[in-house]
Amino acid sequence: MSDFIWFILIGVLFVFLGLIFIWLGWQIWKKQRTDLIISYHNDKVSEENRQAYYTLFGAGVLVMGTGFILSGICTIFIRSLLAFGPMAAGLVLGMAMLVSAVMKYNH
Repeated sequence: MSDFIWFILIGVLFVFLGLIFIWLGWQIWKKQRTDLIISYHNDKVSEENRQAYYTLFGAGVLVMGTGFILSGICTIFIRSLLAFGPMAAGLVLGMAMLVSAVMKYNH
């Protein structure tokens, strides 16, 4: 297969993964689906902090999904390794949000 087809396949895969992450983040943030988060991280969150915890955790997953979608679109059109930048930035920022949510509210 040519490089063009591989970049198209990788781009479509990243967009698909981004949509899954955005759906998961929306479910955690707005629908407060606690079953999507490992129970260990939910056990110690106090009742008054649950809304803020789900908001920050869900937003972190949404940021990761947005990075995947942007990277997928860039990969399809740019066809360069620089197109992986939005994915890396989204993953780093999203993971930082997840870690901060766990460290702030899970004690």
